[in-house]
This record gives sequence, structure tokens and C-alpha cells, in this order.
Amino acid sequence: MPENPYDRVPYRTFPRRQTHPDRLAAVGRLFGMRPAPVTECRVLEIGCGSGGNLVPMAYGLPRSRFLGIDPAAGPVGSASAMADALGLANLELRACDLRELPDDAGEFDYILAHGLYSWVPGEVRDALLAVCRARLAPEGIAFISYNTYPGQYERRMLREMLLYRGDDVASGREFLRTIGHQEAAALADSPDDILYHDILAPVNEPVWFHEFAAHARRHGLRYLGEADPHEMFDAAGRIADEAAEQEMDFRKLRRFRQTLLCRAEVPLAREIAPEQMDGFLFSKNPHGRRVAGNDPAVEGVAQALDDVHPLPAAFAELELYAGSRAALREILMGLLAAGCADPHVYDFPCEESVTARPRASRLARYQAAAGPMVTNLCHMPVQLDPVGCRLVLLLNGTRTAETLARRLAALPGAGPLRQIRRALPGSLEWMARMALLEG
Repeated sequence: MPENPYDRVPYRTFPRRQTHPDRLAAVGRLFGMRPAPVTECRVLEIGCGSGGNLVPMAYGLPRSRFLGIDPAAGPVGSASAMADALGLANLELRACDLRELPDDAGEFDYILAHGLYSWVPGEVRDALLAVCRARLAPEGIAFISYNTYPGQYERRMLREMLLYRGDDVASGREFLRTIGHQEAAALADSPDDILYHDILAPVNEPVWFHEFAAHARRHGLRYLGEADPHEMFDAAGRIADEAAEQEMDFRKLRRFRQTLLCRAEVPLAREIAPEQMDGFLFSKNPHGRRVAGNDPAVEGVAQALDDVHPLPAAFAELELYAGSRAALREILMGLLAAGCADPHVYDFPCEESVTARPRASRLARYQAAAGPMVTNLCHMPVQLDPVGCRLVLLLNGTRTAETLARRLAALPGAGPLRQIRRALPGSLEWMARMALLEG
């Protein structure tokens, strides 16, 4: 059997909040679906790689069941090692092709396929959608990401240049640096796994959105929406229909989509009313662009979301800042459409205060032992500095602040104990705010 390219050059995997059952369920509920509860659901990730996305989900949702598959045995082995170290009994990992998914795997409430559709041959794309149709529960939701035209034309041009030249990653990077083009410069600065798998891969087939939607229909699936809800609103703040989605891609020069699908027979209400906001929690979207205005109610709600970020806030908790329920509905609709707020159906559990013996999650402690990037309890990556990594490793729930300070002071290169004592409360409060502590 030929070596799998993902064994040769591992592809880094990260927690992707857009793939979390909470996000998929929230979008489904916006359009009238009744998705499975996040706390007791069945999740399949196709192309799970080294588990950077799926393992944290399984850790955070211990009563849900997870299956991850990937044809590359090396990354699956890494994922299994992490799952075993965390003692996850609700997660199964298999090194297999999606076309080899056994019948006993059953059906799933949520199916995830990130970074797969555009990078596999046509027959595998067909198999992917066939699996979604066959394995989705009646109210199930599938997440599929893929490259789209027209935005991908620039990258396709650069890819064809590199393939014509026969470049590998190193020579391709050097060649890209000689091209006076913004996209070439961005690719030249990208990590090796991006250049190797996303650009130089044997298959990289962007599609037009209308082609993807038609492909889904041929497999008994229908377009539900986008995992980033604000991407579904047009310039007037209205939810776009399927035809208008393609028009928006033309105008945005969109090059990548994170699309949600459901069974074709599921009835959808393709309108969103302000009254629906009452049933959701909301969090700040740090990537949204909001222009500060003069409306104190809008500013108050936005500041409240900022204060609790990355955690979500319930509708009732935000009403005080808006002045009335009706005003809050309109404000949240506006923030949602602008990409400044995200909807939730699940209140991520974490310890929001610093206890006498603080404890970082076992997941964060496991990851901090390997490097500075850890996953918080809201399924988001958090970058730690070297001192932060050392502190997280000490937060096992048995040590007081004084003990922690003394342990940090004993480390090579640490500052004086008095200085560490002064800085420690602020560091612990930051970790609580970043949802790294658990009760």
C-alpha cells in the first residue's frame, strides 16, 4: 500500500468552533430544525487526523458519543494516544477510508468533514455525500468545508505554476517569494503542511456553490446554511436564499465555505425573526467588524458580550443592557447579521472564578506538556507563553496560590518569589476568563 501523504507530512488539527455540535444545532434551530441535544448526541468526524478537533469535543461532552476516521494511520495513532491519556471512553478512532465505514457504526446526529471535499477525487466526494445521506439521523446535520470559485482562481493560478515547475515545498516557497502578488506572498509565509496538502496536493478542485448544492441534492441532501451564520445575510441584513448565496459569492469573491447540510425531506423555515433570539445564548465573535455608534443600548449589549467572552451569555442576562426584550431582539439580530455575535444552544461549563485550589482542565494540562497551544472548554485554541505553560501544568486542583508561587519560583530562570506572588492572581484570573479552569 502506498504511503499516505498525511503520514509523510502530518496536517495540524485544531479545535474548530464552527464544527462543534453547539454551532450546528444553533443554525439548525434558527431554521426550524430540532437537532439532537448537544450533551447527548452522536458525532462522526471524517478525516479526524491527529484529533485536535474531535478529542477536545469528546472531552467536553462526556455523555455524547464520538467516532473519528482517517485513512492515515500515523495521525490516528496520535489521536488515540491523546484519547487514552485523557481516559476518554466515549470516543472511538479508526484508521480507515470513509468508504469502509462499517454498518455497525450506526447513524449520527452530526457529521463533520473539514478539509476533505475539495481534496479528494470525484468518486470519494460522491462517497462522502452518500455517507452523509445514509448515516445522518432524521434531524441530523452535516458540516462540509470546501474551496469555492471565484475566490480560488488566484490560488489555482499559483498552484498550476508550482505543479508545472515540479516544485516541492521548499522550492515552491522560494519561487512564490519572487512573485509580486499578495496571495503569493501569503502562501510563501504559510506552514509546510498548508503548502504540501492544500496547494501541491494531487487533487485540489474548487467548485462553484451552485455546483456543490446540486451535488448535495443528487444525494438526497439539502442546503441548510453556513457554519458562520453571518455569512448567510445579504447586504440588507436579510437571510439569502440558495440562489442569492451564489450571487453573494460573486460579490465577495468567496474562496472557502463551511456549509451545513440536512436531509432533503426536512422542512426548513428560511426566515429568521427577532423573536427567535429569546431561545439562544450569544457570544462575541472576535472576528466581526462593528463600528461603534451612539446607541447606548447597542454599546451596552456589545460590551456585556465582550466582558464574558469567550463564554456565551443567555438572552435574559443581556436584557438589562438593552432596556427591553424587544430592543434586545433587534440588537442581537443586528449583531448576528454583522458577524459580531454567534448563537449558542449550549452553555459551556467551566470554572469562572479562581478557587482556593484551582484546576486547569486535564485536556489543557495534557496539551501544555507538549507545547504552548491548548484548547479551552469553549472549544477554542488558546496560546500560552512559557510561564503560562508551566502554570497550567501545576494546576491539578491540589495546590494553593502560595504553593503555586513557590513551585514557580523554584523553576530555572524564574523571578523572585515576591514578584511571582504579585503576578499570580492576575494570571489565574486570566486563565479563568479564558475558560481553561474546570470545577
